[in-house]
Amino acid sequence: MTDTAPVSDLAGEARALAGARDWSGLVSYLDAVPEERLYAEPEAAFLLADALWRLAEPARAAEVASRVLALAGQRGDQRLVLRALNVLGISFFNRGAMAEAEEHFAALLDGAANHGDEVFVARAANNLGMIANIRGERDQALPYYVRAMAGYRREGNERGLAQTHHNLGITYRDLGFDSDADTHFRRAIELAASTNTEEVVAMAETERALMRVRSGDAKLGGEMARRALERCRRIGDPLGEGHAARVIAAACRAEQRPDEALERLGEALEIARVHSDALLHAEVQRDRGEILRERGEVEAAREAFADAAAHFEALGAAAEAQALRAILASLEA
Repeated sequence: MTDTAPVSDLAGEARALAGARDWSGLVSYLDAVPEERLYAEPEAAFLLADALWRLAEPARAAEVASRVLALAGQRGDQRLVLRALNVLGISFFNRGAMAEAEEHFAALLDGAANHGDEVFVARAANNLGMIANIRGERDQALPYYVRAMAGYRREGNERGLAQTHHNLGITYRDLGFDSDADTHFRRAIELAASTNTEEVVAMAETERALMRVRSGDAKLGGEMARRALERCRRIGDPLGEGHAARVIAAACRAEQRPDEALERLGEALEIARVHSDALLHAEVQRDRGEILRERGEVEAAREAFADAAAHFEALGAAAEAQALRAILASLEA
């Protein structure tokens, strides 16, 4: 793009890159645009924010989306207001700022309901369900997911249904209903594959792999997680890589290969730190602490458990944090 390109070209080109899911290309294209010109086209600026969170840059995504939200409000563009609220909620969620994420998703739910936008009602409900699940409030998560699925079904939005099936799988797994969880993960993969939503395919594959490892089939679980990791690398999903690496580590640990497990967890921890993913960070540090404790490296285990506990507390995941504080107390004793 040259400086002489008309401002109106920005949104059109950005839409084309977003339609092709070329998030890196979209960010590169819009980063070359002076800020004054970019924000003269709020839709183009929104697409930049949307691409940034997909590339695991939540802090910058939130910064851009906040400016878009203000501009959309001034212009009375309710649709763009909803889109900006959604990206802001996701960005805060990824950074572990759950109170802020919940605030923005609640505003999105209210705004979308008032505007009659079923898809954004469903997205908000889906994301509020995720927050409830992380907090251990699964009796609240399930109704949110039911509401999300109803909205997505009414709109024929199979991509959204895939995401909600994935989240339902996590909640049922956490409740101990592995068969129901696997049914939802498989349905998520089917719907995501039919809509070419590979990041959801990879997420559900990773969760199924973790279930296989926990059920005693570390070999199969490790193979499934490696396939998910390769998919994430191919589509440019670094956080997906981190979660898959964590499951590979779990398989290595089950197969009595702690050195390789710690190496994989180190890779996942670096991804979590670079991309400010508080949940991945907490889960990885908990896993590292367990392996380090088994190896007799008590001080290193303490550090990992304390770090994990602090991150779980910040997320509002009280049960996980309390369990880790109990482990820390036993190590001190």
